[in-house]
Amino acid sequence: MIQSLRNEFNARYTPERYAAFRTALDEACGCPMGFRIAESPIFLSREFVGRASRLAEEILHRAASEELQKIGRTAVPDDFNYAAETAKPLFGCVDFAITGTPDNPRLKLIELQGFPSLFHFQSSLSQVMRDAYGLPGELTGLAYPEDGYDAYYNTLRDAIVGDNDPSEVALLELAPYKQKTLPDFIVAQRQLGIKIVDIESVEAHGRDLFFKDNSGKLNPIRRVYNRSIRDDIIASNARIPFDITQEYNVTWAGHPNWYFRISKILLPHLVGTNEAVPNALFVSEANPRLLDLSQYVLKPLYSFAGAGVNISPSVADVEAIPEAAKHQWILQERVTYAEAFRSPDGHPVKAELRMMLIWPDGEERPKATHTLVRLTRGAMVGVDHNKGLDWVGSSCALIPPFLSVRFLGEQKL
Repeated sequence: MIQSLRNEFNARYTPERYAAFRTALDEACGCPMGFRIAESPIFLSREFVGRASRLAEEILHRAASEELQKIGRTAVPDDFNYAAETAKPLFGCVDFAITGTPDNPRLKLIELQGFPSLFHFQSSLSQVMRDAYGLPGELTGLAYPEDGYDAYYNTLRDAIVGDNDPSEVALLELAPYKQKTLPDFIVAQRQLGIKIVDIESVEAHGRDLFFKDNSGKLNPIRRVYNRSIRDDIIASNARIPFDITQEYNVTWAGHPNWYFRISKILLPHLVGTNEAVPNALFVSEANPRLLDLSQYVLKPLYSFAGAGVNISPSVADVEAIPEAAKHQWILQERVTYAEAFRSPDGHPVKAELRMMLIWPDGEERPKATHTLVRLTRGAMVGVDHNKGLDWVGSSCALIPPFLSVRFLGEQKL
């Protein structure tokens, strides 16, 4: 953490400045936020984020290996197994708890996914938060700050649009204008010129997919930026109006199968990849009576946004899982989040750092591109564990583009 920036931020913070920042963010994203935005960024050194980038790249590279994907492919459900699967995940997210001490901060893997996160919203958040609070203009939310935002946007455009006409690229989601992540979709549309399309409105004619514009005209879809997930489709009893087992004249910017292939099912198999990966084992292979369960959390493999996680499992909790379902649960080594900083009124705040990666076609390894931060004062990260609290929620890391940290003394908050 860059303490000089933290001290300066806390000294100058006021609720009025937070309110002005929130108004600026809504304007930048074209809609109100559907989730809580934290009052503050975290200030991380270039060295620390560089280490997080390297660890995340190693983890995703290992997770996508042929060896582990013999396991990953078993996680793809029959009712959501799309044709034309890509050889690698285009997008990846690796979530780390920030642990350790101020003198020796460490990163511990919480989970991972082969699915795009808030790649567009997050870049807006980091810049709006920086500017609204009058922070040094050299600070960015990029995983490699020296690359600059122009290079980041070019990487996004190449990954999502490629050589296609942007008007024929569909950001596909279920009821997108009702999703909490709508700000991300709107920013993506503005940045790339792509179309936001409800998956239920797609029409298939032969081997071609189409969407209707506001005039009712059918427009071709040549590339799909997939943001739809099975959880939402099942919960809403929605219908996908095309045959997912058929290949169409489209390419995928993030093939849906990688949502399952790169997921919690790989956590026990990633142990030993690097120092950030904690111990984990399948419940089907564990004897809870021989384990110190106070050192583990119990997680279902197939859940979204932390649903079903038991942070204080007992032997009875583990043994209550039906035998036939025990392979769908893991015990993961408990991770103790460090205090990342204190709010101006003295509350300790903990942080989770998400590294967002892109793996372009033809590249041997993925590359971390942007950071995302979630702040918590509760036992876990997430709305249910932080109800009624301030200085929690969605945030960003702000990072200087230099390996030696410097603060622009003339540019104050």
